Amino acid sequence: MAATALGLSRPQWVQVLGGSAFAFGVTGLLAPRVIGSAYGVPPSPHSTQLIRLFGTRMLAIAAWTFSARTREETNRALAVATAMNVADALTALGSARSTGGATALRSAATSGVFAGLTWVVRSLDD
Repeated sequence: MAATALGLSRPQWVQVLGGSAFAFGVTGLLAPRVIGSAYGVPPSPHSTQLIRLFGTRMLAIAAWTFSARTREETNRALAVATAMNVADALTALGSARSTGGATALRSAATSGVFAGLTWVVRSLDD
């Protein structure tokens, strides 16, 4: 197994991924229109509430990531994040006709990148 990916160690990547989850979470919870605008989601009371739900989910992932104390706990958090992001990417692509190609592509790309990163980081040596 490799010791680094893109110049960062596993502990550094775990902090980066946890920080990203925290940033997405806070933004989704407190400024849902910013997230919606970035992904091309028209503002509505419904989309605002769903983006806030996304925010709390991301904050939970961040808390789990930052509170993991052992490699096994960290691996569980990374595995859940990988599975969640794969599912998100697939559902984004599956809904492209109803949400629009650009929105679906942005969502799938973001989730795909994070799925790949969490999978790679899980395989790194400490």
